[in-house]
Amino acid sequence: ILSKFPESLFSWTEHTGGVNNDYLKSLVKGGEVASNLNVVITGLCRNIADVLDHSIARLYQTASLFKSCKFVVCENDSNDGTSERLKEHADKDDNFILLQDHSGHKGFSSVSRELERPLYLGSLRDKCQDYICSMANYFHIDYVIVIDLDLAGGWSYDGILNTFAYPLDQWSAMTANGIYYRTQSVKTKKETSEVTERLFHDTWAYRDFNCEELKSCEEVNLYSFERGDPPVEVFSNFNGLGVYNIKDIEGCKFGAEENEDGTVMNEWSYYHREMRMRGKKIFINPSLITLYSPHEFSFHI
Repeated sequence: ILSKFPESLFSWTEHTGGVNNDYLKSLVKGGEVASNLNVVITGLCRNIADVLDHSIARLYQTASLFKSCKFVVCENDSNDGTSERLKEHADKDDNFILLQDHSGHKGFSSVSRELERPLYLGSLRDKCQDYICSMANYFHIDYVIVIDLDLAGGWSYDGILNTFAYPLDQWSAMTANGIYYRTQSVKTKKETSEVTERLFHDTWAYRDFNCEELKSCEEVNLYSFERGDPPVEVFSNFNGLGVYNIKDIEGCKFGAEENEDGTVMNEWSYYHREMRMRGKKIFINPSLITLYSPHEFSFHI
């Protein structure tokens, strides 16, 4: 139960009006491709004790899709027991590498808080990537899968299989369709009712194709990508999960900077710009769903 994802909540049949045989075939094809690939799954975490068991189970479920897999997890500044539990887990599994940073974000105290956070997170992501690149000296790596380990609802395994069904020479990065649900009270003259909205999540990392402009959260929240639709090329996106061809991220670094209008380019939009400057293509895959809201499998039974 800990590793389950509610695939049925995002049915392609409702969107297409019937059974989408192409989508079903993509899962089979993607599974065949994935079973011949070596991957490293990496991610950051801090104070995730409430979802740690789920995240670990989901990591291993994802790893089972591939020929071989290693994990590189970076934990920073946890004070809820996350650090100790991860150490125990790393001690049991040689394929689970734990990196830690307990500097308390002290390295960026001279910049604004809005810029400080992506700079710090970027430094942690660089730390992971540098370690992974060093692993390549003794372990053949085809793809790096970056996953945020605090995702309350997890990520779609079908979406990962679907990702690898697309020609590998036509994309460098395939990023997630992040979804969360917000419930609001709507008042009328007669009554007050609860309305639940489905929203697109990671508005800070997202950039439309051919546009570096950071759009408003309110606008991007309303974007809707439907499972079964083909990938859409973007300038940047992350939404908690990205699949990267390791050859196409060589030399790319994370960073952050303030734009002329005062907005901030976060670590992912910075990183994806680095990739695009090298001629690489980045996509959002509507079927690669990450869920920021909890669901029936999010709780211990």
